[in-house]
Amino acid sequence: MSKQARRARPEDRSAIKELAQGAHRSLSLLRQWEECLGDDLFILLEREGAVTGALLAWPDESPVAWMRLAALADGQDIAEWLDLTLPLVLEGLRRRGTRSLAWMDYDGWAGLPLEARGFERLTDVIALVKFGRALPDVSGASVCLRPATDADVPAVVAVDRAAFTPHWWHSEDTLRRRAVASSHFVVAEVAGSVVGYAEGELRLPDAHLNRIAVHPDRQGHGVGALLLRDVLRAFWQSEANQVSLNTQTDNRFSQQLYRHFGFEPLGSTMTAWELQL
Repeated sequence: MSKQARRARPEDRSAIKELAQGAHRSLSLLRQWEECLGDDLFILLEREGAVTGALLAWPDESPVAWMRLAALADGQDIAEWLDLTLPLVLEGLRRRGTRSLAWMDYDGWAGLPLEARGFERLTDVIALVKFGRALPDVSGASVCLRPATDADVPAVVAVDRAAFTPHWWHSEDTLRRRAVASSHFVVAEVAGSVVGYAEGELRLPDAHLNRIAVHPDRQGHGVGALLLRDVLRAFWQSEANQVSLNTQTDNRFSQQLYRHFGFEPLGSTMTAWELQL
């Protein structure tokens, strides 16, 4: 049966959308994938003229790229799909000087095939949720919270770079997109300098906190607690019934903060895998 791996083209838009929405083995769309059609990091598997698999990786101005779209039609062999498409994606990443490729295995279907191809476990991510509205006392007299503006984006990027490893960096472009999509995007200032931020979105009747970040120089001084309290209050004012978030299992400091605020495990765990290039 005729099959080939090739670069995605603009005319593939409808076929890719149908595949991503209908496949049981798919990775959440974390980026506007349509903008990447024609890029050498966007590879399709085509069988008898039909698109049966897709891979899109993107580094987002970081030495670590993430798989942003992955979809495989039901009944298709995952090993064949990866063996035909993944090498082409890796070639494109190497041309860009990317250091590694990471893949968040949300539903557990990709882990074993990735491990067989040299990926190693990076971390596990757990989901937490808060139902009640009780809040602990927090203080931070020197901290000023205010809505983020476009002018804050470079400072927010600097906080990301200082607070996280390159796996979790956001580019200015991504943060500007997040600012548009977010229901709540606030920065924390100390003496006029941005030292942290929080960003999340309403998905009524629920809400999701996408990120809290605090510069390492200000961690342990209550900035994260102030940001968390602020975003929770904003969500509740918008009539959210519960607030969810994800955090790494090895991030003990964050877990301690979230549990202090009454967040509970949802019971689901996602594994992030990484391949060194």
